[in-house]
Amino acid sequence: MNFSVFTDYPWYFLLFCLLAGAAYAWFTYRKNTISANEKKWFGWPVWPLVILRFLSTSLLAFLLLSPVIRSIFKKVEKPVVIIAADNSQSVLLNKDSSFHKNQLPAEIENVRSRLAEKYDVRFYTFGNEVKDDQALDYSDKQTDLSGLYENLYQKFYNQNIGAVITLTDGIYNRGQNPLFVAEKFNAPFYTVALGDTMPRNDVLIKDVQYNRIVYTGNYFPLQIGLRAKGYAGKNGTVTVSHKGKTVYSQQVNFGSQNFYTEVAARVEATTPGLQLYHIEISRQQGEVSYVNNSFDVFIDVLDSRKKILMVSYAPHPDIAAIKGSIERNAFYEVNATLYTDLAKNASASPDKLKNYQLAILHQLPTADQNAAQLISNLKEAGVPVWFIIGNKTAINIFNTLETGVQISSNGARTNEAGGYINNGFGNFTLSDNLSKNLQAWPPLITPFGEYKVADKSNVFLWQQIGRVQSQMPLLAFSTNTAKTKSAVLTGEGIWRWFMYDFAQNQGHAFADEVVNKTIQYLSVKTDSRPFRVRAARNMFFEDERVSFEAEAYNQSFEPLRDALITMKIKNQEGKNFEYTFQPRGNGYAVDAGFLPAGQYTFTAQTKIGDKPYSVSGEFIVKKVELEYLETEANHPLLRSLAAQQGGKMIYPKDLSGLPQLLQDRDDIQPVAYMQTDFKDLIHFKWLFFFVFALLATEWFLRKYFGSY
Repeated sequence: MNFSVFTDYPWYFLLFCLLAGAAYAWFTYRKNTISANEKKWFGWPVWPLVILRFLSTSLLAFLLLSPVIRSIFKKVEKPVVIIAADNSQSVLLNKDSSFHKNQLPAEIENVRSRLAEKYDVRFYTFGNEVKDDQALDYSDKQTDLSGLYENLYQKFYNQNIGAVITLTDGIYNRGQNPLFVAEKFNAPFYTVALGDTMPRNDVLIKDVQYNRIVYTGNYFPLQIGLRAKGYAGKNGTVTVSHKGKTVYSQQVNFGSQNFYTEVAARVEATTPGLQLYHIEISRQQGEVSYVNNSFDVFIDVLDSRKKILMVSYAPHPDIAAIKGSIERNAFYEVNATLYTDLAKNASASPDKLKNYQLAILHQLPTADQNAAQLISNLKEAGVPVWFIIGNKTAINIFNTLETGVQISSNGARTNEAGGYINNGFGNFTLSDNLSKNLQAWPPLITPFGEYKVADKSNVFLWQQIGRVQSQMPLLAFSTNTAKTKSAVLTGEGIWRWFMYDFAQNQGHAFADEVVNKTIQYLSVKTDSRPFRVRAARNMFFEDERVSFEAEAYNQSFEPLRDALITMKIKNQEGKNFEYTFQPRGNGYAVDAGFLPAGQYTFTAQTKIGDKPYSVSGEFIVKKVELEYLETEANHPLLRSLAAQQGGKMIYPKDLSGLPQLLQDRDDIQPVAYMQTDFKDLIHFKWLFFFVFALLATEWFLRKYFGSY
């Protein structure tokens, strides 16, 4: 190892440090002599004191130059051998479960100790997540092999990985195919094949496809994937029950030893709220497990969808594009009509318009269709309005509508204007990819003229004309004195955004996001409740922590920092669990921990002033039974994984020979390299003690020889 000291200052600054030390030493001891009769300045004991003062002062001055020590040394890095053991429940679903539970951990520990003599051994368990050096208990309810390899790749990127050893049955029920992620590694993979590949007699519900949101009064489908192994010629009955009542039943004949079919059930949604539907296939004698004979689905049944009214001056491609975008969202129902047709009947009265959560007016008002009555009725009904300006819009009439946007138009001239996001807008956000690409979208046709906007912070998109980013709004929002929201899109041609999105991404996800975020913001009523409580989700899995957030406000709608908020959670058996919220940020939060699978209700209470408030709700905790859906080990996957990475698949009985397999390889070797390290000299503790020793020695000698 060699090292050097340098600073960012020129070398001659070192001379200044030495001069400073010499000058300070001379100034301190210039009048000192050896005795009263001897006038010589140097000599004992003055000379040692001068040297001590010179050294300490010069060194302190040198430290002001921020010197850095550069050291270059040789470092030898042992190969990293990674051992990852499957900790999921499926490992024990075989005839050798006793071996895996009682003997395998000891054999793994033996292999670790032998490998540690030559390699840097790291041990992990995996299932739901990757854990460092945890004991095996086979309790994880999911297996993510690709997640394991992705995690290891991120941790050991650019390190000397000698080998990756995976002990697993090859069954994964989360993530992607691990073969694709393993390709990132430049290291051999050794797989230890656990589990049993012998077919086991079992009847199970493999999967259920269903809509998570449905509406009352509608029938919804349940596509039930059913598998039966070893029961050819037997019959089973599939039932769907809701609140203990059977709502669907069908008999199935298992036509072969390895039978699979899909049962298409249709069930009516009768009760709003979060509903549990229990699906079950009747049991057969001798099954390896009955846990996978049932499957629970949780469906959010809504009273009705949000209704949106679209009124246009004339047919236009924008109408079809926006209507299609709205209809792709299951939460919304759209009624598109021409203004002339709407004006012929009584559906535009305030009482009728109250049924809508949003109205979209395309190119209205116009010179011949000012839509004054419709706009007045919408205002009376408290319905938010989204105005889309086009070449037929009467700008002078539009300017009287208090939309927050004023346009001084110059005749019929137009601009082609794209959009760029206003960084000060905070009502909602877009995904990162959309935010980056939105400026590349085709421009809209906007009126040429001067624009005024009431509040610039409510502008979501500014107009970009060519390469010039203007301060003219393209999409802006406002709220009137009655607290009703409105929006203005100052250009037509939004259909081009959908065409461009499809051409670039083979879909309309990004264009839909702009429309849906706009509609969602406008249609959501402002929540003025002084006390609010919400669960993080309305459905949790049993291996997830259940959490809640709460907010409390005083009469001035200022957040309360010292509210006492309590909550009771009740399970299906009527047992209560009590919690107290803790302050977090501007609100409150509580972690209810892990709860058993089932349906729960909650009631949260607080006092604001002398007035009590209460909020109730419900949520569901769902079982995680993925490990029981496959009981046959996937050894072909493990063999492919090892072959792809230049390793080998072995069985647990050969585990003791694994260290020798690694030692026989020529490509698993230590890596030696030169490493350069930089460290500020002032960070070395010994330097402090050295300077302290110089000053202390000088002080002691001065005192000892009588104040020299």
